[in-house]
Amino acid sequence: MITIFVPAKIHLLGEHAVVYGKPALLAAINKRISVQIVPSKIKSIQGAGIHLKEIRELLKILEKEIMRKTGIKRIEHYSIKIISQVPVGFGLGSSAALSAGIAAALLSFLKIPWNKKLIFDIAYAGEKFFHGNPSGGDLAAVIEGGFLWFRREFEFLKTFSLLPFKPHRNIKQFILINSGKPEESTKEMVEKVAKLRISFPEKVQSLFNSQEELTKQMVIALRDGDEGSLIKCIRSGEKNLEELGVVGQRTQSIVREVEKLGGAAKISGGGGVKKGAGMLLAYHKNFNSLRPLLLHLRLQYYKITLGEQGLRQE
Repeated sequence: MITIFVPAKIHLLGEHAVVYGKPALLAAINKRISVQIVPSKIKSIQGAGIHLKEIRELLKILEKEIMRKTGIKRIEHYSIKIISQVPVGFGLGSSAALSAGIAAALLSFLKIPWNKKLIFDIAYAGEKFFHGNPSGGDLAAVIEGGFLWFRREFEFLKTFSLLPFKPHRNIKQFILINSGKPEESTKEMVEKVAKLRISFPEKVQSLFNSQEELTKQMVIALRDGDEGSLIKCIRSGEKNLEELGVVGQRTQSIVREVEKLGGAAKISGGGGVKKGAGMLLAYHKNFNSLRPLLLHLRLQYYKITLGEQGLRQE
């Protein structure tokens, strides 16, 4: 049996702007998907749940991409099993982790040597299926792991680099707050920003420019252990995302409550307007100051570890 492990990811900053050539800072977290594959008399999928139709289509896309890139003519039947700790549609990169995990599992099953670039190139077709116009940042983050600086220069050129340091010991506990599952898909939210950009190009470009500067400031804050600057970056980045129209009123009210207590919170994916906006990335110098609020609002929260190992085979 072949098993591939792939972590989830969070956007520290840069979501949406990254689609238009601005940098994003991402990190792999300690939630993961595993993909197991074995030979079988008939093709079967286990663990797909309510997403069986989408995963069947994803398999067709990835198989086609593998045959196109490697020249193989036929793929024998296999049974694939998916075990996931990553909720779908909450901004944690579930589609990227699944696409990368299945791509690596299929290549290993076919005894085709692979590297991270080949996984990225094949799995990117899966991300296009899910999101239409993905930046590739989520995919790079789950494959590479760690803390990743990512930029899509062109559709055919994506550059990224792991941060050459670990966050300063002053940087303590990040948490995820569940604001509720978005009614909209990431694809719909990306399209919403695209329409806003057409209607108000100067405003949107100004917001993107601000996100770029904040993303750079956040890297320095992590390196230097400047909690005050980190909180400022998260708050300002969230305000820009609200200006882009990807954060609904319910989620904004949660964010404002966190800010009143001296913390900061922001969406960490495509966002959502009608209902929830997925997982919020939150930070406070003293996490215990947030706990009563989260209990009062009956919000699920999770302590997370950032900078986890990327895709690997066992």
